Amino acid sequence: MWKSLTGAAAAMIVCGAATAQSAPVKVVEGDLPGEAEFEALAGLEELEDRDVVLLDLDMLPLAWPGVTDSDGNFTTPQTCEFGMIEGVDEVSVPTGSNHLLMNVHLGDPQDHAANGLSCEYSPVSGGEAPQDWARMRLTGCYLVRSVSIPTARQLILSPLPASACGLHD
Repeated sequence: MWKSLTGAAAAMIVCGAATAQSAPVKVVEGDLPGEAEFEALAGLEELEDRDVVLLDLDMLPLAWPGVTDSDGNFTTPQTCEFGMIEGVDEVSVPTGSNHLLMNVHLGDPQDHAANGLSCEYSPVSGGEAPQDWARMRLTGCYLVRSVSIPTARQLILSPLPASACGLHD
């Protein structure tokens, strides 16, 4: 039966799928670590499989993420230079809960302009030296994949273009 579809009929099916209603965008913003010890931000806990999320997380030094660069090297930064952090492929976000793991793939900056990890000035962080007054900020538009693993749930966020979250590309 499928083999008998003409090119025009197949095109109508594809076009019909492309014009389907898009899912609402969830917005998750907040500080890590959160207010409650050993608990993830409520917005992170509420993310479900196939959600589209506009993310804006501020991470103080106690909750700085692990980062993987494009060569596959993993590190947990101890300091950061103010500005965008270049060459980051994946970010392992410390959610605050041992039962919620989160990995964020940033994507190519040219195709995913809203997505990024930056080092920003934060006088609330304190410390004696100016580099101690930093926080990392993870932002962007992502598609959520929720995976059940023993005793926990893992959120894997894949990059979407800014327009998927209602932002301009």
